[in-house]
Amino acid sequence: MFVYGSSGFSNYLEAHPYERGEVQFLESITEEGMNAIDVGANMGITTVTIANRIGERGRLYSFEPLPGPLGALKRNLRYNGLKNVKAYQLAVTDQVGAVDVYEKGLSSGIVYEAGTKKLNIPTTTIDRFLIGEREKRIDLLNMDCEGSELLVLRGAKETLRENKLKIFCEIHHDFLRQLGQSIGDIVKYLTKLSFEVRTVSLHDLKMGTDFGNCEYIYAHNLTHGRYHVEV
Repeated sequence: MFVYGSSGFSNYLEAHPYERGEVQFLESITEEGMNAIDVGANMGITTVTIANRIGERGRLYSFEPLPGPLGALKRNLRYNGLKNVKAYQLAVTDQVGAVDVYEKGLSSGIVYEAGTKKLNIPTTTIDRFLIGEREKRIDLLNMDCEGSELLVLRGAKETLRENKLKIFCEIHHDFLRQLGQSIGDIVKYLTKLSFEVRTVSLHDLKMGTDFGNCEYIYAHNLTHGRYHVEV
């Protein structure tokens, strides 16, 4: 349990540099009134951060496939008094149906690892989900999906084409390789959809183009104008 902006939350972020970098970068690209999606929300640090920044005029759709972290996410939403978020126990990919998800402590992914627990989780795509919600505008997509990065983006093709969109995404190179994919495939896919893609260093929030060693990427749609990133 945590309260965004509290001294306890600040102390937690000081002790966890990756989470601190994620929060700081998301704060820099999130604006009041945005509609957003958070894929792989876990216990809710990124969801609560985005929800606070978009305010009451914004809407946030948050996805977490594991029941344990989803329960913690919902408790943190209540604890922070946030009513602009809808949270779902769904895996986001490029197909509607179901997929085997492997539980690894508090994280999960579709890539098998020894000693993990397998759960069969319903899936959706971003495009299909937004049609069901009658949601026509998405401004921000945050992703931490343990190897499913390209699959999530493929399932969001129309959303990426039609929206003025920012993307912040953690990259899991090993899991991508096991699925026969790579960061190069992600960059190529986004570039074809008129996105500019840059790496993000959580240490200093600087952006670059060394995709082979990157841990995070930031992308924005060039066809809808450039974004200023305040870091």
